[in-house]
Amino acid sequence: MRIQHLLAAAAPAVAAALLVPSGLARPMDALNNTVRITDKGCNVAYPTVGSQYTTVVFGVFNDGSVVHGFDIGGPYRTLLIKPGQEETLITYFKPGAWKWACVSRHSTVRRGVFTIKR
Repeated sequence: MRIQHLLAAAAPAVAAALLVPSGLARPMDALNNTVRITDKGCNVAYPTVGSQYTTVVFGVFNDGSVVHGFDIGGPYRTLLIKPGQEETLITYFKPGAWKWACVSRHSTVRRGVFTIKR
């Protein structure tokens, strides 16, 4: 999976520049969270995490037969992903509850809440 190798492939300074805006989690505090979308549903591997994981790297996989996308908390969303494709979404969260939705072109496949514990 591409997301598991995101930090390992980059030099430490490059990884820090890519993942950490001022005052947010260090790269070692990032959590890889897999999202699998099918035509009938969507599964987020870790729907609740501790507050040390304010940086979350979502690996979004389209296991369905039509294009799908993943949207969490408004500004964080993927483009529509073709069947069999994947996209990586790097997000920065404050503790709290963040609504997410897995969508196709014309409908919502599933909705849920992603929680960062305080």
